[in-house]
Formats: sequence, structure tokens, C-alpha cells
Amino acid sequence: MSILERVQTFLLQSLGWSIDIHQPTFEAKLKRICKELSFDVLQPCVESLQERETDSKTIEAFARQFSVGESYFFRNLQFYEYFEHTVIPKIVQKNERTLFIWSVGCSSGEELYSIAMILKNSILDIGMWKLYLLGTDVNPHAISQANSGVFTKFSFRQTPKHYMHYFKADNGSYKIAPEIKKMVQFRYHNIMSEPSSCLPPDAQRFDLILLKNVLIYFDSESAKTVANSLFHLLKEGGYLATTPAEYGEGVFNFPHSKYLPDACMIQKEFKPHEEIIIPKNEPEIIESVIENLLESVPKPKPQELQLDEKSKQSCYYDALKLLKIGDSEGAKVYLRHALYCDKNLVMAHILLGNILKKEQKLESAKKHINNAKTILIHMPPQEVVELSDGIMASDLLFMINSIKGEEFE
Repeated sequence: MSILERVQTFLLQSLGWSIDIHQPTFEAKLKRICKELSFDVLQPCVESLQERETDSKTIEAFARQFSVGESYFFRNLQFYEYFEHTVIPKIVQKNERTLFIWSVGCSSGEELYSIAMILKNSILDIGMWKLYLLGTDVNPHAISQANSGVFTKFSFRQTPKHYMHYFKADNGSYKIAPEIKKMVQFRYHNIMSEPSSCLPPDAQRFDLILLKNVLIYFDSESAKTVANSLFHLLKEGGYLATTPAEYGEGVFNFPHSKYLPDACMIQKEFKPHEEIIIPKNEPEIIESVIENLLESVPKPKPQELQLDEKSKQSCYYDALKLLKIGDSEGAKVYLRHALYCDKNLVMAHILLGNILKKEQKLESAKKHINNAKTILIHMPPQEVVELSDGIMASDLLFMINSIKGEEFE
């Protein structure tokens, strides 16, 4: 395998990139990378790449040399006009005062700063909103520049004049206003690693994800994987923004979505949450989960079962212990107390729903199972469900959704 082929393989495996490498500058870039990685000779450096596909220092060095990183404020004005005049009014109308936006492959930050300036101009009480405006890039040099908030004239080729008051000129450079800078945050992230790690701290999903001029680097399979992962991180009604060229590659064919050609965005449509139909005669996946949980708890001692001032965890585990000795009435008391402590305790809803179903209290059972499903839908898919013995939200939701049966009589 040639040096060029080894580098192309490394870029594909570590970053998902499938790019045409410009031959005249290739050797110079590779020499700079090898020097950064403390190699004096190209050959041993290149031969070590197969062992460095997950090494962050190596990935950053290659991203620095081979990413284009061209960016400027208000690139594609048509998108920003749609965002200002159509998307923002819909978000304001919800009256939630929260907004979560992610700029993937943000380069030096102009895209996200453009969004922040529009928000500042359009929403008078934006200072009272809960904002999470995140920019990420695999090039650490670009992130450093974005965090500096300092730009040259090159970044202003399409900036409307009424936004220039947010910049202060200084010896040929322009520094963005502190009031805009404090609205955003930038950090290193490789989109080929876990995208859900970029969710807001409280794990809510995004209103808008900007994925522009990013997938042009990727091979088709990697592009589909990234696009699908990001679409999953949108709220219902949220938007995934791309470019016409990238949309034309056919990687954005999602169920329950619609394409908005005026802004080149894909919107995740609202869909009714289906009710869970609890079967009468079929074997239950959920019941097998409960059986496994029961096997892991000991039989209770009388002095243990005192309800006063118990935590939700204690109540839940005591309910399991009571179920193990056949006391479903006692278990229901403890589960209801656990839900009084935390109405979003998924496993308590599932356990209580299962008990009520066996008692033929089907409407109450259905309510608890549907509550569990609603909570799981809004959780990050890879998050482990509390008190579930290690089951992820997406897996537990799949178990609930896979239950099939007849309507309640």
C-alpha cells in the first residue's frame, strides 16, 4: 500500500472522510504532521497510522492539515432569512424560552455567531432564555479561532450592514461583541464518535442542527450514519440544515420528515404517540426483564419494610422484594410512593403497569405503560434507564414497542 493510500485509509477510518488529496501539497502537509507527531521520517510515521485510528493527537493533526475550513458570516443569506422570519417565530410561539442549536463542523465559528446575532436582534428578552448554542469541529486550530472571536475582513463578504455594530475594529481585525460571544460555546468533537455526547447538559434534544459543508468530506455510508444520528437528536418539529449539494446525495431520506427547499432544511415532523396495547395471551419481553430483576433481590426482612421517609430507590427495591414473596398489594403501595418521589421513574411505571395488567385493571395499566414510553422517547437513546440493571433507553423503548396484542375489551 502506498503512502497516499495509507493516509486515505486513515482519514476514512478515523474521520469518515473520503477526499481527493491534492498531490502537489500532500507531501508538505504530511511532513508537518509527522513533525508534530515527533517523527523525523515519513515512512515510519505513515506505517504507524493503522494503530493510531483512535488517537486524538493524530486525528487532530490530520484534521488541521486536510480540512478546508472556509467560513464567513451569513453564508447563504436565504437560509438565515428563513431562520429569522419562519423558524424563530415558531419557536417564540411555543413560549418555552428555550433554544438548543448545534453547529457541526463549525470551523472558525462564523455560522454560529451569525445565528447568535439574529437571535439577539429578533428576540428582545433573549437574555432570559435558556440557550445552548454549541459549535464543534475536529480541527482544534479552528476551535481556538472561534473561541477568540477575532476575524479578518475575509469573514465579512456577505454580512448585512446592520450586524456590523456587533464588531469592534482593531488593527485590521474585528472582535465580536462580548454580549454575542457569551451566547455561544465551542469545543473539539469528532462527529464520527458519539454524537449524543453533544446534547445539552439536561439531555434535551436540539431545535436546530447545522450540518453544512461537512458531509462533502465523507463516503456515502459514513454520511448516512452521521445524518441519521443527528436527525435522531432533533426534537419533534426540529430542523436539520444542510446544503443543496449535500442534500442531493440522498442521505437525508428520513421517515416522518419533510424537506424545506427554501432553506435547504429537513424538518422532523410531529407524529402522534401511539398508545401501547398490552397483550392478553402473548409472552411479554417486559415481563422477562422484571423476572430478571426479581432474581437479583433477596426476600425482605420484616424490619426493612418501613415506608416513612424512604427514597424512591428504596421504595422500588422494596417493591421488588414484595413481589418476590407474592405480595403485589404491598408492592403497589411502594411503587406509588416511588412515583410520588419521582413521577418520571420509568421502571416504577413499567412494574406497576405489569401488576395492574395481571389484575385486569387494563386502563390503569395502559396509563403507566404509556407514561413509561413517553419518558423514554424524550431520553437520549444511549442513556441507561435508572434502576433498570443497565438497560439503555432505546432498548427499553424497543421492548415496549415490540409488544403486540389485541385491544382491551
